[in-house]
Order: sequence, then C-alpha cells, then structure tokens
Amino acid sequence: MSEPVLAVEPGERRPVRRNRRWAVACFVMLIITVAFIDRVNLSVAAPVLTSEFHVNAAVMGLLLSSFSWPYTLLNIPAGMIVDRVRTRVVYAVALVSWAVASFLAALVNSIGALFGPRLLLGVGEAPFVPAAIRVLSDWLPRSERGMGVAMYGSGVALGSALGAPLLAPLISTYGWRSSFIATGVLSLVVALAWYVWYRHPSEDTRLSDAERAWIVADQEPYRQEGRAPWSVLVRHRSIWAIAAGYFCLLYILYTFMTWVPSYLVAERGMTVLKSGFATSVPWACACVVGLLAGRTSDIALRRGVSALNARKIVLVSGMVAALAVLGTAFATSATTAIVCLSISTSGITFANGAAWGATQDVVRHLNLSGSATGFVNAIGNVGGLLGPIVTGALAYWTSSFVVPLVVAAGLALAGALIWLLGIRPEPA
Repeated sequence: MSEPVLAVEPGERRPVRRNRRWAVACFVMLIITVAFIDRVNLSVAAPVLTSEFHVNAAVMGLLLSSFSWPYTLLNIPAGMIVDRVRTRVVYAVALVSWAVASFLAALVNSIGALFGPRLLLGVGEAPFVPAAIRVLSDWLPRSERGMGVAMYGSGVALGSALGAPLLAPLISTYGWRSSFIATGVLSLVVALAWYVWYRHPSEDTRLSDAERAWIVADQEPYRQEGRAPWSVLVRHRSIWAIAAGYFCLLYILYTFMTWVPSYLVAERGMTVLKSGFATSVPWACACVVGLLAGRTSDIALRRGVSALNARKIVLVSGMVAALAVLGTAFATSATTAIVCLSISTSGITFANGAAWGATQDVVRHLNLSGSATGFVNAIGNVGGLLGPIVTGALAYWTSSFVVPLVVAAGLALAGALIWLLGIRPEPA
C-alpha cells in the first residue's frame, strides 16, 4: 500500500514552533548512521582479516566492494517499491535484514564465506536511500528541504565517524566477530523503534494542524493523479547529470569509507586501534560541514535563487573541495594527510545531501520521489562499486596508495564539471 498524498492547502507562511518534522528528520539521520556503521565494520576489521586469512589488497578490495553489487542492481526496483509500500514497513524490514547479515558475518570462518553476508547486506540496504529521501520529501517543505537532505549527508559522515572508534576497540579487545554482533544488535533495536514510532504526516496524530499546514503549503503540487510514467526519468537531462556526478562522488566516498583504515595502517604505520580513531577525524569534520550545506542552499533559495541553482552551488563547491585528496596523496606526514583528507571528505559530504535535494526539486511533482532516488543511486553506486576494487587493485600493483588517491581527485574534478555544465533549471 502506497503512502497517502497530502493535499496542498493554503497555510500560514511563518514557521511553526512545533518541530515534529525535525524529529522525523533526526530519526532518518539515525537510520542512515546505523546503515553506515553496518558498512564500515568490515573496513575497520580489514587489516585484521587480511593478516588472519592471508589475503592481499586486491582480494580485500573485491570483498569490500561486494556489498555494492546487489545494492547497485536493486536500487531501481527498491525505489519503485518505496513509491508503493509504506516507508514504515520498508525501513523496519530493511533494518532486520541488516541485523541478520551482521550476525551471519560473525559466524564465518573464511574470507570467501564473508561474501555471503556482505551480499545480503547489499540487498537489505537497497531501499534505505530511496526511503530516506521519500520520508524527508513528505515531511519537509521545499524551503527546508536543503537542511533535511543535508542531515542525510551528515548521517553518512556520522556513521563513518562513529563506526571506526566504536568498533576498533571491540576488534582489538574481543576480536573482529564482536563488531558484527554489535552492529546486528544495533540494527534490531532501531528496527523496532522505527516501526513503533513512525507514521506518515497524513496519519501522525502527534503532528499539529499548524505544522501540517506549514509543511504542505510549500510543497510542490502534483500535476497529475497517481505517478508519472517511469520513462519520464530516463528522458530528463538534469536527472542524468545528477546521476553522473553522483557516480563520481560515490567512487570517492566508498574509496574513503573502505580503504582509509588500511591506508593509515599500511602507509602511515598506525595500529588498528589508532587508525580507527584517526579515521573518525575526517568524518567528524564532514558531519558538521554537511549541515552547513543544507543551510547554504536553503538561504540561497530564500534569497531568490532557483531551487536547482541553489543546490548546484553546493554540489559544485563540494566537489572542488574534494580535490584536496591530492594533498593526502603527496603528504609527507600523517597529520597533513589527515587534514587534507578531512577537507576532501567534508567536500563530498557537503555535496552529498544537495544531490538528493536537486533530485526532489526535479521530480517530486511527478510523485516519483522513490523511483528517481533509486535511479540516481543505482547509477551512482556503480562508482561506489568500482572505487574499492580499483583502489585495491592499484594499491596492490603499485605497492602504494598514491595512484589510487590521484584517481579519486580526477573523479572529483569530473563530478564538479558534470554538475556545473549538466544541471539546468527548467523554464518557469
């Protein structure tokens, strides 16, 4: 059963004090944080697994990317499901599947056997981005959507920031299996809390009439009954530009998320425990910067900049900042490397949420929020799939991370140019 569609009626134009909508946005941010803690547990454990099972960087790169194989393939159908099934149910089922994948990973006894749980995690996480963007699109007016999707991007950074320092001590003290048990329990708890707590805004009895009016008064009216044909997406220039730029962004994001702990151990001589805390520094910076991105685009929108151009400012500037990864590649000290990595990670996080704001600006009136998100995320995650594999292969062949990091910088430049030249607001 699909989500109800809110009717648009005139409403008071001053922001209301009740903040039910922001409580929902915070819960979505929590789910995103959990999703990325689930993902980075393997990255934090990778140096230990490499030693215990005697595998090289190329094989580890395949394992680190295996999550992305089903995740990429299933994003489009997952987005279509989100447009038809209540997000309350979708998220609860997805979180339970993440827990099962984590528990199964704790039981394996070889690198080969780890592929199964990682593939299952990819299946389970396929709906999580379309569902997040659908919830934020339903609950936030256009003038606040920039901050909402920025919270999505900050959730990515927060999960990556918390995952390493929380899981590294567990791995160092109790072994790598303990990290998967911990993430499994966390996913189960959040699944139960979401299912009990969440309701669509048209059904939420805790949402005041004033806040409901504030939300719907600044949302795009639907131009037709039901959903537009799905083929509308593949004919839209800006959707393709958003997706192509997101390919570049996710290549960099997944490279950082999967390989930074190993890079700090191999290139900078850190222990697993120390690398876990050092890994959290760039992501902690990115979490704060990501929220500034939402504020930036919302302020531009309120000052008369078109919605799509407001997102574009954030998208392009974020990818330009991501070029700082070149400094990491050629840094002579660990401190300089981490500073440059912090700037680069903050840049991609700055742009990450704006990609979803731009997507909703283009398609919300067509009632295809979930489908469009799935489409963009599917194309983007081809880059996410390639990042860990290419990085691992290049690091293995060159015995260094310099070339992989230079490649990541090239993708940052390409993404900035694609978004600058490819996204064009439609005529009014």
